[in-house]
Amino acid sequence: MRSLSKLNSRRLVIAIAASLISCLGLAVAGPKEAQKEKRRLAKAMAQEKAEAPVPAKPAHDAASPWHDWTNAQDQSLKGKFIALESGLLTVEDEQGQRHRIPVTLLKVDDRKFAEECRQLQPRAFLAADVIARAAAKLDETILQALTKAKEQPHPLADDATIARRLHLDLIGRIPTAAELKDFLSDAKPDKRARLIDSLLNSPGYTMQMFNWFADMLRVKDDYGKGARAFLFEDWLKDMVSVNRPWDSLVKDMLTADGKLSESGPAGFLLRDAQMPLDGVSNLLTTFLGANVSCAQCHDHPMADWTQKDFYQIAAFFGATDGYHEDVFKQIRRVAKNSNVAAKGQVLQMLGSNAFDLVDLPKNQLKFPADYKYDNAKPKESVTPELISWTKEDKLSPAYKVEVSKPKELRDEFAKWMTSPDNPRFATAIANRLWKKLFGLAVQEPVSDLDDPKLASNPELLAQLTLYMKQAKFDLREFQRVLCNTAAYQRQASPTPDLANGHYLFNGPLVRRMSAEQAWDAILTLVGGAKIDQSLLRRGDELKLTIVEGKVTEEAAKEVMAKMQEEGVKVPREGKKKGKGGNPNQMAGFYEGTVPRNLGGVLLARASEIRQPAPESHFLRIFGQSDRMVADTNATDGSVPQMMFLMNGNVQNAVTLASSTVLQAVSRAASQPDKITVLYHSFLGRNPTADESKRLATALDSGLTPADCAWALLNSREFLFVR
Repeated sequence: MRSLSKLNSRRLVIAIAASLISCLGLAVAGPKEAQKEKRRLAKAMAQEKAEAPVPAKPAHDAASPWHDWTNAQDQSLKGKFIALESGLLTVEDEQGQRHRIPVTLLKVDDRKFAEECRQLQPRAFLAADVIARAAAKLDETILQALTKAKEQPHPLADDATIARRLHLDLIGRIPTAAELKDFLSDAKPDKRARLIDSLLNSPGYTMQMFNWFADMLRVKDDYGKGARAFLFEDWLKDMVSVNRPWDSLVKDMLTADGKLSESGPAGFLLRDAQMPLDGVSNLLTTFLGANVSCAQCHDHPMADWTQKDFYQIAAFFGATDGYHEDVFKQIRRVAKNSNVAAKGQVLQMLGSNAFDLVDLPKNQLKFPADYKYDNAKPKESVTPELISWTKEDKLSPAYKVEVSKPKELRDEFAKWMTSPDNPRFATAIANRLWKKLFGLAVQEPVSDLDDPKLASNPELLAQLTLYMKQAKFDLREFQRVLCNTAAYQRQASPTPDLANGHYLFNGPLVRRMSAEQAWDAILTLVGGAKIDQSLLRRGDELKLTIVEGKVTEEAAKEVMAKMQEEGVKVPREGKKKGKGGNPNQMAGFYEGTVPRNLGGVLLARASEIRQPAPESHFLRIFGQSDRMVADTNATDGSVPQMMFLMNGNVQNAVTLASSTVLQAVSRAASQPDKITVLYHSFLGRNPTADESKRLATALDSGLTPADCAWALLNSREFLFVR
């Protein structure tokens, strides 16, 4: 990781000052939208300033927006406060570059100052009593459904189970033995609610949410043809860390302009720039639960969507061009004929320039040549029209859009898509988050919400939709409501047989950890909570590769010169499929702390390494998606998974004497304490009397704590969220 002292000079960081309103930590996409947002915010802030009492002055001098942020090693960064969210301080330096710093790395005075700055921001969070009432209402709705079905809710789970469940669901890793001990020793009645708040405001929350988004949004490092999406990944993490509302985040992605190497949010649509119709199908399924994929080629055989419906909605993107083959031909010609660098290096250095979101003066979309229905003609131009689910939908204010200006079609579509009045937008994300925490959605599959009456509990789904809107699409606060329900905190159920009827949520489901949770859990055993402090940021240097105008050999030389001046290495030739290269080569891209390599394992969380991981990596073996299709993380077991845990690098790292778990065991004063530390670390609970007796006998017979650690790592219980 870069030290704070190096952050000012070493790299050109993404210049997003124009698209981020610094006083609120909000992002907007494009100058047109930015100006609208600035005017709206200025008006709102002026009114609030006139009505609000004068806040107390911070302990530091707040007359100037600039402050020297200093860590425990006296390394400093001069910058202005942007946001403090999820345990991450976002500051902007004098060059307009943004940096995320784990607040725990700062000196105590600077931590206090950051908190004071955050409190001065005109942003209100849901009060604890509001959260409690909303949670209670959800519980009431669930209990009514259970009573009607003559079922009973499960008893509440014990504190240890809840602590482990919350850690895995909210920050994507298990608690350390010390973290669990602190929670269990807390005698205050509100400790569960306080733990929820603490986890939701920690750096791990950003990492866990990025993993969740990455599976949903098919996040990949490599879009092919030398195009790298690092800037999109960095932007997505930034938006999670400043708690960007979901509707605004989606609007940013749908309305962004610019190249893959200059605009973070543009990376979403550029993901499918070479197959734009597939991109439209994906975003409708992801953001609305609209099951329209079949209608791309023909009328849907099992739903009301027609091929005409699909092309009419796709026409909102018919004036948008993302992949420019002419530019790529220029890049390929330079790569083949120049002496600037090796061919593969030139492609990787300049490839992103062919991916550029621009709006055209005319809608280009036409019905396909083989269109066979009588409601339109083959190769006829398509007029944009929004899809609807009922006749009443089109009476909604959300459907009042302008389709006569091709260059504004995406803006109009985004306005409709993210509107609170959209019939499915709030429902889709609320249903997804329920599944994230309970293991099963209220309506399955999450990609098909065409008929909400098919939900296991339609009233519950309607309530979740309402609460998402009332929370103004704040995903963190919405999850805060769900985690405070009695339903979430009850004992878990085994996977139900849905052929026998709906599951009505007597409690959440027992489920195997995702690949990312399993990896991060093991890293916690090896490196402790410090693994949350390594933040990967690889998009900054892509700015150096931007070519304005035609790509020529001279332009390539200029890019090369800029990279050399900044001390940036030219990308190497592409590696063979499935090979990840040396992960330590990424060390210079980390903010916070540089992850250690212990026992052959780079102690960087799943969100902070390659996306997706190489095919031979632990994450892929345990079911991480290849990110070709949305929502394809898998949790099935396999023999290779067993071999990884029994013989691979991860078990070597866990059983090293220097691992966090074995260091904690060595500090324990007695054998019973050592056994408790092992069970707290691996399984998140106290050992039973029988387990303690058997483990004590094993230790007395010559087994070492490392042997016991290996056995617990390979137990079936370790990999499950209970």
